[in-house]
Amino acid sequence: MTSVVYRILACVYHAGMNRLQRAETTQRGQRTRRALAAGLLLAAGFLFAAALGPRPAVAEPPALEDLEPITDRDYAIDFHQGPVLGSVRTVGMGGAAVALAEGSDGALINPAAVAVRRATAQRRWDWGWHAAWLNPSLADDYDNNGIDADNEIEAAPILTAGLMGQYRHWGLGISYTSTRIPRTVQNPGGGERDILPQLEVVRVTLARSFADERVTVGLGLRRGEFSLDVRSAGDSAPTRLFSLSGVSLEAGVVWRPKRANGRIGVALSQPVVVAEPENSACDPENCAGFILPDEVIVPWELTVGAAWRFGASRWHERTEARFRDERALIVAADLVVTGRAERGHGFEAFVAQRLQPSGREISTSVRVGAEYELLPGRLRVQLGSYLEPSRFAGVDSRVHLTAGVEWRFWQFMLWEKEYRPRLSLTGDFADRYGNAGVSIGFWH
Repeated sequence: MTSVVYRILACVYHAGMNRLQRAETTQRGQRTRRALAAGLLLAAGFLFAAALGPRPAVAEPPALEDLEPITDRDYAIDFHQGPVLGSVRTVGMGGAAVALAEGSDGALINPAAVAVRRATAQRRWDWGWHAAWLNPSLADDYDNNGIDADNEIEAAPILTAGLMGQYRHWGLGISYTSTRIPRTVQNPGGGERDILPQLEVVRVTLARSFADERVTVGLGLRRGEFSLDVRSAGDSAPTRLFSLSGVSLEAGVVWRPKRANGRIGVALSQPVVVAEPENSACDPENCAGFILPDEVIVPWELTVGAAWRFGASRWHERTEARFRDERALIVAADLVVTGRAERGHGFEAFVAQRLQPSGREISTSVRVGAEYELLPGRLRVQLGSYLEPSRFAGVDSRVHLTAGVEWRFWQFMLWEKEYRPRLSLTGDFADRYGNAGVSIGFWH
């Protein structure tokens, strides 16, 4: 892995140096060279340190038999998101995306994204879409709970898709995300059965820009539905044990000073607390061998971030061209704060009917990323890193290294406007964790 990281960083460095050698000799060109060099060195240095630096000590994984068994319903489940998920670009940049958020995939991070118009936008209206497939089944420890891999839930592919439209200062978007985390366990009476949890989330987002597009504000409605099914050997269809649903608000802001190269983003999501999960055919005190929780909590989350672009043209300066097609480097950093879950416990231990305390303290995550347009109009590469805090007592945080590539493979004309489809690949790797993904959409 060390040699691969070294080659990637070397390619980015030499491409950046070639750009520096071709920079203008004017005073502005000199400033661009210095800024680009500083950005390259900072991004490469952080990523190199994250990849090659000393790894933190990992706590001994808890054994399920040592955890307290569930004997009554006086407990809650902490549904938090530890690893970075979302669009392929977001994963490739280590989750540092709240200030970069644009389009339908950006709305997964910041609701303001659907009204953030690019400097190359030429008409009053525009539209966009995304579709992505992530595969975190490479993980031995999906949510960093420290449980032995033999007892770990198998994460199935995560699917997300979205569509958005823009008119003048307004933007409207909708997205759908599906996550399945199946597991095979032993039946109390012998044999095996499949446990089939699934989480589906639909977001509807409305946003508007103000002050000549300097400030964009968005508001989103997030509806999530979680269900838990069980299927024993010989069953033609799974049986629904219980389901629960909840709705919360999300809000976001992006500040983009005119004719500048930097921007700031903020996003906040409300907590979701669902009491008394719905169940269709069982007693919650003994639902096919499960004692169900009396509460499920999705904690609140606050993200603050900034991004800066180094290139020949200014990031927020209007251009007549449909595409910039120039070498440019974008660096970004986010701070993510996740709220507590009172009486919270981990989901994976719940499947084994054990209690593993989770989310008892506020957790924070630092995320950084860089994106470089290596071949103007054709190829971009992303590198990133982030700290994933553990929500579980006695389990250490872990550092992730991420990478991505975006390739424009075609172009066509529609309504007298040029469109460029692109294919994106990404990867996210850490101790006991791996995630790979692919996405299609438009090149911007």
